[in-house]
Amino acid sequence: MNLGATSAILDTESFGWPLGIDRSLGVPVGAQLRGQLEYGIACGDIPRGARLPSVRELSQELGVAHMTVAGVYKELLGLGLIVTARGRGTFVADVPQPPPGPDPARLTRLLADTLAQAEGEGYSLRQIGEAMNALIARGARPTHTGVNVLLVGLFADATRGYAADVQAILPAGDRVQAVTLDDLRSRHALESAQNADVVLSLAHRLNETRALLPGREVIPVGFIPSQRTRAALAALDPMIRLAIVATFEEFLPTFLSGVRRFAPHVSAVQATHLHANNLQGVLDACDVAIYATGSETVRTLMPHKPALEYRHIVDPRDIEGLVLPAVEAQRAPHHTKEPL
Repeated sequence: MNLGATSAILDTESFGWPLGIDRSLGVPVGAQLRGQLEYGIACGDIPRGARLPSVRELSQELGVAHMTVAGVYKELLGLGLIVTARGRGTFVADVPQPPPGPDPARLTRLLADTLAQAEGEGYSLRQIGEAMNALIARGARPTHTGVNVLLVGLFADATRGYAADVQAILPAGDRVQAVTLDDLRSRHALESAQNADVVLSLAHRLNETRALLPGREVIPVGFIPSQRTRAALAALDPMIRLAIVATFEEFLPTFLSGVRRFAPHVSAVQATHLHANNLQGVLDACDVAIYATGSETVRTLMPHKPALEYRHIVDPRDIEGLVLPAVEAQRAPHHTKEPL
């Protein structure tokens, strides 16, 4: 392990995510800690609902200032990634429960009111029954109108990839459209947002998405490294000199850890980020570069060397547990969209 790095696997009842501070990277300690927690939550490595260490526990284990940890927790709280419960501690924010099914008691009340109104206007029970049967028969006919899903991401190309992940699971006729936060900020995607039945957002961008779509229910989804990314890293020649380029400096330690997780056999590794002064030097000295989504410019900076993107996919557990139930709930007849 690097002599400038400190790490810990915190021995609390529900938290086993390894956190580490690598002081040799030149990334502020608070940014490193925030990036690791944010990425761990977004990828599901830190489970939703899990209890996080207290500020005191985390500062002691990692050897960082109490105020630094408190500041990181405050930022994550503002992003909606964690919640606090007085007297109980700090927890990873849970996801909204799938929409409940229709209430049979409410249906009975609605039909009773309709029946009473029809009788009050002079219709016989036979006439009411015939009309009701006709309506039921009409409603039972298959509909060809699909559900419109909007997926909000950060980078256009990656967001289109996430949308394709979801589209592949949905029935024919449903449609998933990809837009970015910048699209929403510029109002270019306003019509798409208005026509969406279901809105999805990357988990760590949930609050930003909600702020841009007030009044809409937004479902957060996590992401995990793609199988193609894992296979490409595992196939790297152990003798190469590898450069790792993160898009945001706070995610550099986590990105470095992820690459080492799938390519532990490569020992000559240099890590930097897209806006670092040493970026070109690191790329000049490497044989192969692994870059994070959003750092595609790496390819233009080293046109004659291999450069691989570290891609993610939407977590299949979230598609199964959150997206599909929400889509099916929208398929119910006479569903009313929430206004913007």
